[in-house]
Amino acid sequence: MPRNSASVSGLPGSRGLPVLRLPLGGVEEVSSALAAIQYAYTGQVAACGGVREALELCRQGQYLQLEGCAAVCIAAIGDQLTAGPCSGSHSNRSCRSPQAPALELFANSFLWPDPAQEPAFAAVLSAAKARLVAHFGDALAALNTPELRRQLLALPAEGVEALLEADDFGTDVEDSVLLLLATWVEANGGKTDAAAVERLCRLVRLVQLSPDFATVLLPALACARSTCAAQGAGGAVGAGGGGGGGGAGWFPITCAEAIHLVGCCTTGGKYAPKPKRRRMLQAAAAVCDLGAPWFSTRPRRQCLTAAAAAGGGGAGRCQQQQPASAYEWSWSVGQGELEEELRGLQPGGAINVAGALDSGLAAVSARGFEWGPYVGYDHGSDAAGLYLWCSLPAAYCLDGDSLGGPLAALAQIGARLEVEVEADRLRARSGSGPGSRDARPCAAVSYSFDASRYLNVGGGWGSHDALPLRQAAPAPAGAAAGGGAGAGATEGGASKRSKFTNVLSVYT
Repeated sequence: MPRNSASVSGLPGSRGLPVLRLPLGGVEEVSSALAAIQYAYTGQVAACGGVREALELCRQGQYLQLEGCAAVCIAAIGDQLTAGPCSGSHSNRSCRSPQAPALELFANSFLWPDPAQEPAFAAVLSAAKARLVAHFGDALAALNTPELRRQLLALPAEGVEALLEADDFGTDVEDSVLLLLATWVEANGGKTDAAAVERLCRLVRLVQLSPDFATVLLPALACARSTCAAQGAGGAVGAGGGGGGGGAGWFPITCAEAIHLVGCCTTGGKYAPKPKRRRMLQAAAAVCDLGAPWFSTRPRRQCLTAAAAAGGGGAGRCQQQQPASAYEWSWSVGQGELEEELRGLQPGGAINVAGALDSGLAAVSARGFEWGPYVGYDHGSDAAGLYLWCSLPAAYCLDGDSLGGPLAALAQIGARLEVEVEADRLRARSGSGPGSRDARPCAAVSYSFDASRYLNVGGGWGSHDALPLRQAAPAPAGAAAGGGAGAGATEGGASKRSKFTNVLSVYT
């Protein structure tokens, strides 16, 4: 029934008592309507089940013009937001944490009262934004924790806006904030209008992007935008664009803006000498609004320090001191996957087997790119390699069609790969004949990356002999039927997931 107005009338047999008729938008409004009527008679609000119920009652109270009802509901929401301690740690959150009311509030943004009519709600909303930021913590936690990532993608544009606006929303570098937004737009852009997507895009502090990342990504995003506009496929900039705001060309940046911003990041950003930075910003002021968030130099909270791992970039042992601020993700390579690859390995061939993150996510997101471990083996080698791959996230929507060709780029990261196995149990069967080589006496190997290492985006880097193997005795004749001639299966259980406690650490 349309909610035009409530009506009061008499019913036969009601002894002339007035009857209040309250039109509802659906059965889901019955409980809030009954609560509003109860408030009209008693002046009290029954304990509600959550934030949504309080918002629905507030709306009903405003509709019925019940004095004081909205204030009581808003106060109840505020009480729910402040209940319980607020932890900023990324490692101990769940959907039932004390911050959950903030998620519920933003999930029901369509029920929010008008702050102009209810000034008290503005204060509640401000507190909710702080709770939301504390809940997600930082960009790395939001992207790499499965439950937080799910909650992030379920946020409406208002929730993402609260994160992007906040100085307390941590990150390693602004590159990861851009990746977080791209990830959200990839999932929600089709159902979010172009004006809302543009509003979010203009909250990223582009001038704080790392120079190498800005040099690649900003022109690429501008190129994709220009290409899609020329083809009539991209969402138009501004409120009049119509349609969704996702897909190729989603980021509203022009080629001229990209040129100015790349200049600011590389010669005028926070990484440049102060005189050059000042002069570059003065030049940019003639064509850009330096007061816009794109040019904001206000730092976000750093979730990682710039500490480098001891030992540089060589293969080594796991006794190195772990940086206190490093984020860690466990990973493994399954025996079945490894054996399947080895069975098809031919002389002169090689295999690469990607490690699977225990989190279930496909990759680690950091510094605006995606990363993951893999092991490699060349036929006949007495060692396996340990590598870190880097890829351009699909969320940026930067394919060859939008760019006019493949993208070549380099990336840097401070990270360490660690592999733990049972000592003397890492073996591979080979067709090169008898012989053996003892594995390292320790049960762990690590390989570190620092800022001096440049990885090809779309490629990998590491050590080809990080994992020494011991040759097993040749298999009895006919025992390995169906396998490749020099392939064979691993022996000793070293590739079983249960034998590994592998870690990918990111520390800068």
